[in-house]
Amino acid sequence: MPVTTNYDHVGNLAFFLLAKTGTILGTWRGRLTAKQQRDLFGRFLGKGILIINGSEETLRHRVKVAFGLDWDDTVVLRWNEV
Repeated sequence: MPVTTNYDHVGNLAFFLLAKTGTILGTWRGRLTAKQQRDLFGRFLGKGILIINGSEETLRHRVKVAFGLDWDDTVVLRWNEV
C-alpha cells in the first residue's frame, strides 16, 4: 500500500470537485461507498450524505435524525485535517 500524505488527500478532493462540478471552488453533495471514501480522502466517515465544499475547503458527513425529519452533521473537517 502506498504511503499517502495530507497533500495527496487535498489534491484528490480538489480533482474530484473539478471533475464533478467544473471548478475546485464548487460544492458537491452525494453518497460514496466505503471504498470510494477511502480512495478519495483516506478514511471512511459513514453511510450518510457527504458534502465537499471547495470554497470553504470543508468536508461534512450528514445523517438523518429525529425519525428522518432532521439532519445532523456528525463530522465537519477542514481539508488539511483529513
